[in-house]
Amino acid sequence: MNDDEPEAVEETDEAKLYVADPDDYAKTRKLKALNDAKSHVRKLRNDRPPRASTKEWEGINARIAEAVATYGHELLPLLEEAEQSGTIDDDDFLIRSEKRDIDVRALIRFDGRLPAEHKNELESPPAAHVMAIFRHLQTLERKLGLGLDLEPEQNSEWEIET
Repeated sequence: MNDDEPEAVEETDEAKLYVADPDDYAKTRKLKALNDAKSHVRKLRNDRPPRASTKEWEGINARIAEAVATYGHELLPLLEEAEQSGTIDDDDFLIRSEKRDIDVRALIRFDGRLPAEHKNELESPPAAHVMAIFRHLQTLERKLGLGLDLEPEQNSEWEIET
């Protein structure tokens, strides 16, 4: 074989991809990206050490907050589309508490950080707030009909086959 001839490329089954329905493929890829982002949050939470210094905990919690923000980034276009269609409204993005209302879009927008209450800067939120935002995003995902629904449909029964 000389330098002017192209190299033969060996085809494998993995290299062949046939897409029958591009819309279905895009939806499947989006769901996979959402699930991968959620899995990453769970992995970071489960891989926390039993003990760490204060600085180490700050770093660990910051990485978890960034992972939650990444999950939110994947979900946000779907949420915005649902807001435009009237499925959800602006209040659905808020987590209300006695001390402070949190807009989940802020954590997404600022990649895992939130605006400080009395300062003009960003701060890492407490781990409890980050996980509340994560759970809230999962609730919104289910509201869109994308999450796992454990409730049986009306007039259907749960069956366990043995």
